[in-house]
Amino acid sequence: MATTRATRMSTDERREQLLNAGVELLAERGYEQVSIEEIADAAGVSKGLLYHYFPTKKDFLLAALRRGDDELQARLRPDPAIPPAEQFNVGLDAFLDDVERHPRAYSAIFRRLAGGDFEVTALLEEGRKRRIEAIVAGIAGWEDSPLERTAELETAIQGWVFFAEGAALRWLEHGELEREQLRVMLQVALAGAVAAATAAADLRVGAVD
Repeated sequence: MATTRATRMSTDERREQLLNAGVELLAERGYEQVSIEEIADAAGVSKGLLYHYFPTKKDFLLAALRRGDDELQARLRPDPAIPPAEQFNVGLDAFLDDVERHPRAYSAIFRRLAGGDFEVTALLEEGRKRRIEAIVAGIAGWEDSPLERTAELETAIQGWVFFAEGAALRWLEHGELEREQLRVMLQVALAGAVAAATAAADLRVGAVD
């Protein structure tokens, strides 16, 4: 049955089916505990077919990370119907939803995998850059924003993104805070990052004067 179905599926459809099955397993048990054979079984295909699309388990992980980041970026995309200052809150909720939906995968990636694998680290960094770009562009577009796009603002937001990732990781692993507490903490931390960028920009302007 699986072989018959495979001939009817397009390449993209089959690839999505495999990713969907594998991501569910990763969300339940984490990357290190899931084998390529289990992913094939969950998708109802042979191990050979899975290897045809993803030659190694890391290839599968990278594809899943890319898709997950694309989906998150789509949710973070500014909505013209929402005031610019509110777009950050929508994006923050999308990020926290993602963390809550895949806690084991998030913890495995940021705690164990990212530090030891160049390709995974590079992919995560690419995702960070996209999120930093979206946040910087959003803040620079606020009507009451004290900053335009500057090196100070980009530096401050990069630091905030790392802070948000670390805070979310601790939230998952220790469970000491309610989600709303973490949400408020990240909102206030962003305001502090913007204030720090403003102060640094003022120093630069003062030095020029």
